Amino acid sequence: MGLFDGLRGKKDDYPALDPSSLAAARLAKHAERLEDLAKRANDRLEAVPADDGLFVYIGKPPKQFGVVWYENGEEHSFMSVMKDRGLTNEQIQDLSDELREVYTTHQEEPRYSFLLGEQKLVVTPAPPLAEDLRKVISAIGT
Repeated sequence: MGLFDGLRGKKDDYPALDPSSLAAARLAKHAERLEDLAKRANDRLEAVPADDGLFVYIGKPPKQFGVVWYENGEEHSFMSVMKDRGLTNEQIQDLSDELREVYTTHQEEPRYSFLLGEQKLVVTPAPPLAEDLRKVISAIGT
């Protein structure tokens, strides 16, 4: 770690995700969607693969972030849920607070790096994190 890393904003330096792991196989199912998201988001992506979907934190959780998730071949986000379910800004803020809490609760889970095209993703292959994310998102009825 360099003397000025804290001032510049230290980059995530995680070990590479094993390409033969279950998490890598789950990411491969969503590779095209993730590549598209990486182009659109132009920000740090942290993927949480699940058995039947994928969750992606965009930005710098737990401070500033968004969340996108993929279920049944469809992409969902705060904005799509807000439109589809008629949620208010206050309800979206509550959802964001819950997702922040989930992230913070699982902050010590092992993280890995995964090269997706030209972008390096952070991957957190933690079933308890995925389950907690699913609970919060399922409560809004996507």
